[in-house]
Amino acid sequence: MREYNITTAPVAFLDILELRQEEEINQHGRMIISGHISDDQEEEYLGLLTGKVWETVQAVGMDGEVKTLFTGIVTDFSVSVLNDQRKLTLELMTGSILMDEKKHFRSYQNPSVTYEQIFRETAAGYADSSVSFSKPYSEAPGELVLQYEETDWDFLKRLAGRSHQFLVPDSRMKGVRIYYSIPQGMPFEIPAGSRYTIRKDLGGYRNKICQGMAVSEADCMEYIIQCREPHRIGDYASLYGMKCYIYKIQSRYEGGELLHCCYLKREKGIEVPEICNKEMAGCALDARITKVKEDKVQVSLLGDENAHQTINIWYPYATVYSTPDGTGWYCMPEPGDMVRLMIPQHQERDAFVASSVHVETDSPDRKDPSHKVFKSRYQKEVRFTPDSIVITNNKGTRIELTDAEGIYIVSAHSIMLEAAEDLTIASDTGSLIVAGDSFVNFRQKGTSIQLDNGISFIGGNLKIQ
Repeated sequence: MREYNITTAPVAFLDILELRQEEEINQHGRMIISGHISDDQEEEYLGLLTGKVWETVQAVGMDGEVKTLFTGIVTDFSVSVLNDQRKLTLELMTGSILMDEKKHFRSYQNPSVTYEQIFRETAAGYADSSVSFSKPYSEAPGELVLQYEETDWDFLKRLAGRSHQFLVPDSRMKGVRIYYSIPQGMPFEIPAGSRYTIRKDLGGYRNKICQGMAVSEADCMEYIIQCREPHRIGDYASLYGMKCYIYKIQSRYEGGELLHCCYLKREKGIEVPEICNKEMAGCALDARITKVKEDKVQVSLLGDENAHQTINIWYPYATVYSTPDGTGWYCMPEPGDMVRLMIPQHQERDAFVASSVHVETDSPDRKDPSHKVFKSRYQKEVRFTPDSIVITNNKGTRIELTDAEGIYIVSAHSIMLEAAEDLTIASDTGSLIVAGDSFVNFRQKGTSIQLDNGISFIGGNLKIQ
């Protein structure tokens, strides 16, 4: 039996009635502690607890040894009075809970940025923050990484899951301090006569196999050890010749004793399946074209909190029809155009850019739904109306095909008709009119007829019938 006295600060108790603590990978550490306080302390603590309070809970042994059990932020409290005794209950959470308060929208469009850089940049937004890498995570995604409707905690947890790893919050220190993968723990011996349970996590094993993870049934064997010595996630012991790590701890304080229930697995068995952001599937994000190359584009996302980044990712641009041999519709947007970044599935790596949505404008081209207009930013236009087709450069040159009047060609400069073989101009029932303000000339090789203040014939022979 190992007895401890529990001390807390800055909120102190006259005695401890209850203490429960839970820690697990990918979860915020949590402690519930309750005890009696004096009448004078009630008013003081009520004023203190209305702000942000970091509480430290320590175990003091009979030999004076002090061990920090938990340091966390007070997330909930209650005061109850019974028989003139005041009972205060506190809920403490690890500082990692601060990363789970606000959802963010960020993109990472530089494929050379590594996962470690993303982790550190995200954590840097919090005071007293740090990220420790038990394993290197220096790979670069090489593709779009998108934080969409996710808290920083969920985002980093999802990125860690890409390598089947996880997050572990530090429960002993103040601030936002997290570990990537299992922390470097201490070895320990399981005392003889300890109570333990062995079970096979068959549900977890099947789930991992279905997601393509390379695990064995032996990896998913779980060992549950009850002990009195405090441990941390990452501490390890040898069980049946296998090195097993603590990945979950449940603790309680009873009769002056701290009792711990430690869950252990082999390192491979602790790995987690890849996590997906289901909110991402099917989303369409407003974006602006920054660069265009061949059939791909680069975009900046509207509302992106990471707008200062260097963008180096090229996205395919969706079109109405396309084939590998080049057949299809090729009509690319231009820098400055508004488009949408589409995420068809729950992985942002599948993103592509599609056409834009009409925004408010005074342009007359968007007033009549019966007119279909295809127009470039250089004012070159093809317009389909209910009774005509018009091709124009909007600079005085146009071709009109109308149901009522036929074809009308107007040019601000010259018109040239050229054929490799025959060129026929004919009117079945009407007239053929050729007019020129300066002169009119009909020519075939060395023979010509010119109308210019008279009629001139040039050629070897002239026949009039």
